[in-house]
Amino acid sequence: MTEKILNAWYRGAWWLYLLQPLACLYLWLRSWHIYRQPKLGKNLLPLVVIGNITVGGTGKTPLVVALVAALKSKGLRCAIISRGYGSKVGAGPHCVTAEDNAHTVGDEPLLLSQLTGVPVVVGWRRKSSIAWLAEQKQFDLVISDDGLQHNAIKGDVEWCLLDATRGIGNGLCIPAGPLREPATKLSQVNQVFTTGMPSSTINANIKHYMQGHTLCHLHPRLDQLKRVFDDLVVPWPDVAKPMFAVAAVGHPKRFFDDLRHRGYDVDGKGYADHYQFKEHDLPQHELIMTAKDAVKCRSWAQAKNNEPPKPWLYATQSLTIAPAQIDALLLELGL
Repeated sequence: MTEKILNAWYRGAWWLYLLQPLACLYLWLRSWHIYRQPKLGKNLLPLVVIGNITVGGTGKTPLVVALVAALKSKGLRCAIISRGYGSKVGAGPHCVTAEDNAHTVGDEPLLLSQLTGVPVVVGWRRKSSIAWLAEQKQFDLVISDDGLQHNAIKGDVEWCLLDATRGIGNGLCIPAGPLREPATKLSQVNQVFTTGMPSSTINANIKHYMQGHTLCHLHPRLDQLKRVFDDLVVPWPDVAKPMFAVAAVGHPKRFFDDLRHRGYDVDGKGYADHYQFKEHDLPQHELIMTAKDAVKCRSWAQAKNNEPPKPWLYATQSLTIAPAQIDALLLELGL
């Protein structure tokens, strides 16, 4: 999705209302698809779905990582399922291994596998992924990375994540706006989270659709800085030094702003989410990228042909989920 369209959606450009007939068609096709789906039965394993209702990055990956860490600390055995956007896996299921790469399984599943250390199963048939995990008889629950709009599954608990600085934009569905489904979905999920810089106006707009449910704000932060070629942790550079950064994520500007909040003068270049970098896209000098981009660029950064490794770095991101949220989740799952 081009940055111009995203900006128009979230800025509320007037001409987007001319596309409302197409948005109505999109909703009709979605309703027709849901109607044709067989009736959903009980999940073979307790299922937590973490997703969003908007186009553009909201920070699901750090939330999934934090949730896995919290559950592991309580002795629970969990696994992750993912569609694997851009992967070659197809319907799956395919469990990510150390031999896989981002081109094969997708950048997000590979990153989740590396960051969490739990099985990540890829395939667009998420129900089949859950069935495969259930057959292993090794897991207490499954976390679906995205999937609120995947009609073949329904989470026992569903968490929705929104960008606090963007909210729901103009409140219209694709292609007239950024919504994947109507904002009334916010009243149907178990918990709504926001990330980014909160705005009282946007929060009020979100709460309007939540029908009294509690809105919880998360505070993701840039954590460690690592070398792309070998994942070694390095010190953050002097803020007096200008920084070149790239990001191929749902909201590149937020990554650049996070770096600026650390005091850096950032020259940032954003790409479309999941963009497959070409080697000539990246300069030979030092740059900083996201962890999601690093999994696609690691092989290029490594030393070869008697040349030194590329001086590329990437920043990890972390957040903390309140213990009360974890306790409420486990209560709702009956665990």
